[in-house]
Amino acid sequence: MEPSTTNCPCSINGLQIITELRKVQPVVELGTVLDIVHRVYTHGKEVLQCQDCRKSPHTSYVMIPALAEQCLSLLEAVCIAYNITRSNTLFDPAVLGYEEPLSQFICMRSKTVLGQIELDEKESVMLVRTLLGRNLMKILEVLETLQKIFRSLGKEAVGGGRCAGPAALRVCESSVEATMQRFAVFMKQFEDSSGRWIILP
Repeated sequence: MEPSTTNCPCSINGLQIITELRKVQPVVELGTVLDIVHRVYTHGKEVLQCQDCRKSPHTSYVMIPALAEQCLSLLEAVCIAYNITRSNTLFDPAVLGYEEPLSQFICMRSKTVLGQIELDEKESVMLVRTLLGRNLMKILEVLETLQKIFRSLGKEAVGGGRCAGPAALRVCESSVEATMQRFAVFMKQFEDSSGRWIILP
């Protein structure tokens, strides 16, 4: 049997991010939201590339969906601040079929500057929409990779591997699927009337 590795910092880093998220004030700025989302994305990529985390999927892996949902809650606040939200019932638990709504934040709208040029209303919304769309796709990329890993680990468990049991892994995979479904609903805001994405390249 291989000796256990204790040098993996992923779990501690994940807990630190969760702790800091709990301390985030209800009123946030756009820059703060983007910084948090980028940090969650970077952490997620590090976890998925960590071989020690793969050996213990019930540690760092299970934090990723929770972190992603906090990102959604923050991004929702940005959409409302910049009038990007297409529906007032976007996160209505009665509509989505979830028992609990995501936590609420208020995003402070501030002047949007590109270089030294202050953008007008239309330009600001377009830039914010683009930034949000790119960040959403990054987090979704992490979730999709995590889903594939859980499925792979589930097959290994059925085949007699040393990882967690298939039932427990399925619960983890279901959590990822639920979060991905929320992302799918949220990303409808970034489509035009014909269903095409309007995120700039």
